[in-house]
Amino acid sequence: MPMESVPMRLAAIVLLLGLVPPVAAEDALWKRLGSEPNLVVLMRHTQPAGGDPVAWDRTGHCAGESMLTPEGKAHAARIGKAFAGHGVAPVVVSSPMCRCRDTASLAFGGVPEMDADLREVATADPEQLARFERTAQSMIVAHRGRTPLVLVSHRPNIDRLTMELVESGDLLVARATDKGELELLGKITVP
Repeated sequence: MPMESVPMRLAAIVLLLGLVPPVAAEDALWKRLGSEPNLVVLMRHTQPAGGDPVAWDRTGHCAGESMLTPEGKAHAARIGKAFAGHGVAPVVVSSPMCRCRDTASLAFGGVPEMDADLREVATADPEQLARFERTAQSMIVAHRGRTPLVLVSHRPNIDRLTMELVESGDLLVARATDKGELELLGKITVP
């Protein structure tokens, strides 16, 4: 065997070994979602475009709001299939902003439970941040039990609850305390 192929094979083995743990970790999280109580999935909406990211049309007609792209819609559908494929049928609560509401509807069907205080938080507004946190923790407490809760939200909101930055469609899995505080267990990425 030529010497140059040994380093390439070693590099390939190291790369493959590096890929196995995240897949195994994600499989373990899916199993936990199907069996453990008091779990919450914090999900960032899928890919949006256009509009004003902080605009919210209270009428529900989405005027001026950032909307899901075709890729974002397809990603939401894949996320829903992943939940169904793992036998996980969650309770879904969403921000009322169209990109979250549409992500939740495309992934899980129907119209999710929503609350105005769950809309995207402007990080410069401490009063709105506090309202969001109180509302989210209250909903998390109210939905503790055998069925996991999926909270479809926005990056700054998820960051506020977990101190984790997430990409579009990322799923952070956490255990909820009786006060609505979260213990992060890991992340699932549905491509």
